Amino acid sequence: MPSKQPPVRIFLGTEPAQYRAERVFMYALHQVRDPARVYEVYRMSRLPGFDQGRWRTGFTNFRFAIPQLAGSRGRAIYNDVDQIYTGDPGTLFDLPMGDAGYLALTAADTAVMLLDCARMAVVWTLEQAQRLDKKNLLELAAEQRGLWAPLPTQWHARDTEYQVGFTQCLHYTALNLQPWQPAPDHYSYHPHPLGELWLDLERSADAAGYQIFSAQAPSRAFADGAARLASAPHHVAPADLADFARLTGSTDVATLGPLDLNAVAGMSGRPLRPEMLGTATADLIVFARLDQYPPDDLPWLIETLFATAHKAVYLMVDRAAAQEPANDDAYWRWLLQRVARRHPGRCWRIDLLDAAGHCQRSLVADFAARNSRPNVWLLYGKHAGDNAQLDVLAAELAWPTQVRRLHFSILSRLPGWLKGASRCGLHGSNPALAPPWPGLVLAAGRRSGSVARWIVRQSGGSTRSVLIGRPRAPLAAFDLVLTTPQYGLPARSNVLHLPVPLGRLAAPDATVLDQWRERWSALPRPWIGLLVGGDRAPHRLDPATARRLGEAASTLTTTTGGSLLVTTGPRTRPAAADALFAAIPASAFRHRYAAEQEDNPYPALLALADQFLVTGDSASMLGEAAATGKPLAVFPLPAQRRPVQGLFRWLERRLGLIERAVGSRGTARQQNALGRAYDRLLAAGIVSRERDLSALRQALGVVTLPDQPAPPLLSPALLGRAQREGVERVRELLAAGHTKP
Repeated sequence: MPSKQPPVRIFLGTEPAQYRAERVFMYALHQVRDPARVYEVYRMSRLPGFDQGRWRTGFTNFRFAIPQLAGSRGRAIYNDVDQIYTGDPGTLFDLPMGDAGYLALTAADTAVMLLDCARMAVVWTLEQAQRLDKKNLLELAAEQRGLWAPLPTQWHARDTEYQVGFTQCLHYTALNLQPWQPAPDHYSYHPHPLGELWLDLERSADAAGYQIFSAQAPSRAFADGAARLASAPHHVAPADLADFARLTGSTDVATLGPLDLNAVAGMSGRPLRPEMLGTATADLIVFARLDQYPPDDLPWLIETLFATAHKAVYLMVDRAAAQEPANDDAYWRWLLQRVARRHPGRCWRIDLLDAAGHCQRSLVADFAARNSRPNVWLLYGKHAGDNAQLDVLAAELAWPTQVRRLHFSILSRLPGWLKGASRCGLHGSNPALAPPWPGLVLAAGRRSGSVARWIVRQSGGSTRSVLIGRPRAPLAAFDLVLTTPQYGLPARSNVLHLPVPLGRLAAPDATVLDQWRERWSALPRPWIGLLVGGDRAPHRLDPATARRLGEAASTLTTTTGGSLLVTTGPRTRPAAADALFAAIPASAFRHRYAAEQEDNPYPALLALADQFLVTGDSASMLGEAAATGKPLAVFPLPAQRRPVQGLFRWLERRLGLIERAVGSRGTARQQNALGRAYDRLLAAGIVSRERDLSALRQALGVVTLPDQPAPPLLSPALLGRAQREGVERVRELLAAGHTKP
């Protein structure tokens, strides 16, 4: 039944470069809104008449024009585009305002506002918003006592102010941490501590095929775009378009836009009109000059093309005529790859024209038309955890796989930027590294990275390379790097930051689980699984630390009335294990790790324990515990550094390269020029940051002892979707968007 409450009016400050953020803002709003109520969203982008000379964003002063844009009546909410709602903004819209003209977190922090438009229209006029700077406009409001009143904090949580179950609107304020990376020319991006919340919303929007506009409700400028297309000059189709049609098995071709197929030998097509899309179908849909349409409509148009085509889609775009962001190659690659995921089996190609109308670059995805699957090489190294991640990735890809076991000498410790694409430090391989070279090589860690690069060079560049972890070599040397927060790598177009290492620990079968359940049945619940690691630079688990861990775990069992189930790991020193076992109750289950043992309780612990305590040295162990979704707390291990390492760490802090001090708003300061320069050194592999497991804990949203264990912020389902995103990115290296000069 329709609500009788007034429409919720939201004015959204945005700009073309924020197309990803804008879509996720709208999608998040649709997930939490009251379906019975009317919500009116007004996108404020490229408004005319404003002096933007000193603005920090492309929409800074638009918010001050809202009172008059809203007709000087009623209420309005203002939001910056770099936010997501986790609760219904209708509740915000209905908040009591008393005599206030606007509610905001502070009088000057206006990124989220609830406005009384009638009262504010005499303070912030359209003419003033167009002419004055932000500081002057805020001073006008400050001159009137009582005009501002505080906004409840749940409606504007900035970055790590977010609280599960309390926050209703999350604001990604740190510009160099924004997950959608809107300005790569101005910032060197790093993962946001809460970035996975935003990225998972985008993944959900992709899976649902959500777009802001649609064929049923196009943008207001769509009709003008259709008129421009009708009058656009004709282009001659490229001669090799016939090859693309033959490769994809397309005999039925339909065309839209000004493209002449007559010059292509053996090829003809029947014309379609844009309004016929979605009803008329063909093997190959050819659409020229999509640049004539507004970018707002391109996502749903592309979605419709892929749904209409049985086998393939060909597009021609004049970047010089396209509006931002459709004048950028990266935009088209992003859009086409995401739409293609929803339509598996479709091939696609896009020709990007220069200002003279010549094809400057083509992106081609014809993998679906090829009969053979790529052969994959796994480069096994010395670390079982690295090899396990390679196995997980290969199993998910489900392509023919061969293992190459690498053996290294002391020279393998040389930095990757020095070894380059070589076998320097490689003592041998079983079997040998020899042709035929694979279509894809998967490696983990710096030692295998140089060998993977050598294989790519030997193949003449036909082999694609993926590195898991941290290469300590130029990031650009690999087609894709799958990394995790503890390494602190900067974001690049070929770097995907996963929240936890790739993992898929097989649960014991029911019989084995029953045996362990029976074995522990006499112990009171909750069962608290204590997963103990050991020494891993820079962390150290010495006997004194192990004793403190045992005492903290014992205190928790006393509080909960439960029992400890303890297992050590391969890096736990005997003395540390002795100290730990001496500090825990005699009734606790104790297991001391030994190589090649069959009776290992670790998988059963993950399956049966009610909550977990994990030492803060192992990313894999922390990720596996978090993937259960059960309450979890981490026991951080102290860092012990050599003098040179300690000096380097001190310099990083002193220069503000890590742990940047908070600014006046209480959030991390924005990245400066020195930070961008440092990231260039990291990306080149010249310097490496110390492993920082606290970054992983923060990304997962895990508490630390002595706090009571709590479920991680990131759910098992979300972690699974993030891992599938990694697999999809690897698949797209061969399946989507190769550049053809």
